[in-house]
Amino acid sequence: MIREIIPGVYTADHAVAEGKNAIVVGQRSVWAIDAGTYAHEGQEMADFIRSLGRTPDRLLYTHGHGDHALGSGAFRDAVEIVAHELMPVECRRLLPLLAVRAGKTPEELAAQIAWPTITFSHELTLDLGDRRLRLFPTPGHSQDGVSVLLEEEKLLIAGDAVVTGIVPAIGDGDSRILQATLERLAKREIEILVPGHGAVVYGRENVQDWLGWLAGYLRDVRAAVRQALDAGTPSAEIVEGIEYDRFVGDRLPKDRHGMPKRHANTVRKIIEEKATLPPPSLPQVGGGADPVPSPNWGGLGWGGSIVEEESR
Repeated sequence: MIREIIPGVYTADHAVAEGKNAIVVGQRSVWAIDAGTYAHEGQEMADFIRSLGRTPDRLLYTHGHGDHALGSGAFRDAVEIVAHELMPVECRRLLPLLAVRAGKTPEELAAQIAWPTITFSHELTLDLGDRRLRLFPTPGHSQDGVSVLLEEEKLLIAGDAVVTGIVPAIGDGDSRILQATLERLAKREIEILVPGHGAVVYGRENVQDWLGWLAGYLRDVRAAVRQALDAGTPSAEIVEGIEYDRFVGDRLPKDRHGMPKRHANTVRKIIEEKATLPPPSLPQVGGGADPVPSPNWGGLGWGGSIVEEESR
C-alpha cells in the first residue's frame, strides 16, 4: 500500500516486517527510495509514479540488503540509481545466500537488480527543484547504510538504521556503530521519521523517544552481556538470561515478526562483539564532529564532498 504522509512524500509498504520504501516527488524529478524484496513491490512503486504523470527513472538505496534491493527490477532502466559506494559490495556478498532462499542462481538474482549508476562515500545532496534530499551515512545495521533527510520538512527516511516495528537488527552490522548513529540522529530536528521497518513516527518528542529507546536498548543489552561475561557465564546461558520481557517489555508486540528470536539474535551478536578488540574510530557519521567507534569496515571514505543533481 502507498500512502501520502506529507504533500509529495509517500511511503510504500513491503512484505518484510512492516517494511517501508518511499517515494519523493519534486518539480524536476521523482525519486523512489528502496524497492522491497519482490518484483511486484518495486513495480507497484513504478506504476504509482506513472499514475502521477511522471517517469520512474530515479532510484536510491538506503543499503543493499535483499528486502530493499531485490524488488528493483522495474527501475533497471532508470537514468540515475544512487547508493553508497559499498552498497554493491554488500549486495553481492549476500547474493549466494539470497539465491538459495529464492531458488535461483546468484547470477539470475543479480540480473533482476537495478545496480547503482552513481555511488558516493560521504554525503550527496539531490536537488529536486522545490526540495532537496540530503543523503548521509548511518552505518551500524550495515556498512553501506545511508539515510535521507528532507531538511526543510524535517523528515528523515532512515532505512534500517531506525526501526519501529522490530528490535534493532545488527546481524550484518555492529551494535556499537548503530548506537552511535542513533544518538547522533537524536540530536537532529526531526519531526517525521520513516523507519526501515515499522510505523511512521510523527512529532519531535515521539521521534526522540524512539531514537532514545533504540539506543538505550543496545546500550543496556551490551551492559548486561558484559556483566555476564565478566562473571564467567556461558554464552548460551547469557542469551537465556537477557530476557525479552525485561529489555523489550511491551515496547514491541511479542507475538509479531518472531520478536523474541530477533532479540536473542541481537544478544548473540553482542556477545560476539564483546569477544573482539575495541574497534578503531572514524571521524563522524552524518556530518558531525564527534568520534564514533567502527569495526574494520574499509573503504568508507569519510572525506567525500556534497554533490548536487544538475538542473534538467
